[in-house]
Amino acid sequence: MKKIIGIIVLLIVFAGCSKKDSFKISGQLANGENKNLYFLEMTGQGLMPLDTIEINEKGKFKFKYDIKEPSIYVLMGNENDYITLIPQKEEDIIISGSFNSLSSTYTVKNSKESELLHKLNQEYIKTNTVLAEINRTLYENKYVSNFEEFKAELFDQYNMLEIHQKEVIRKFLKDNKGSLACIIALYRSFDNHYLFNLNKDLNVYEEVYAELYKKYPNNKHTIGLKNLIDDAKAKAAQDSVSAQPKELANKK
Repeated sequence: MKKIIGIIVLLIVFAGCSKKDSFKISGQLANGENKNLYFLEMTGQGLMPLDTIEINEKGKFKFKYDIKEPSIYVLMGNENDYITLIPQKEEDIIISGSFNSLSSTYTVKNSKESELLHKLNQEYIKTNTVLAEINRTLYENKYVSNFEEFKAELFDQYNMLEIHQKEVIRKFLKDNKGSLACIIALYRSFDNHYLFNLNKDLNVYEEVYAELYKKYPNNKHTIGLKNLIDDAKAKAAQDSVSAQPKELANKK
């Protein structure tokens, strides 16, 4: 009898640990009937495939995953259409949207950091829509008589849009210190270039790292960011040393 009781206690303990060290994702996607979603983790070496999630004939899916520490994950319909999630232990995340346009239609509930990323994504979509309109207008008017004047005006709009988006990211980083979502925000791009350049905006990277270190000192993403900063500093120091002989030669 004591052995049986002991086994039952162990099963309860293991069951409790399993629940605490895992998260769930479920939801329903329009046009997703009998298709697959791909679950991947973002790592320093790229996206690492973890599992394939089957969507049933009603467009519904559910999934459970065990974690040791918070990380950044990707739920992908195809390589050009995916959403980014930052699940925490014990979260029961609910996703909805359209399978055919997952990144622009999805909603997420019951995951604080994933919801932060969703808001960031919505702002990103707005910015890209305006950017696409600027580029389209420029192309459609390339033969107008005053093209250079027209181009300069659009370029001003382009610069203002980039400045606005950079301020949006700055505010996000300030309002969400210590969140892994800041990693995604920090690497946000604008028209195929990063909003925050690692060399010109090194202090921004260091501020994000300092806050992440307080909360997740041993997290792979915190360590990865630290390595990136150290590499940038080492390269800057090397470039500075290499430039000194040239400066001396110019003075002579």
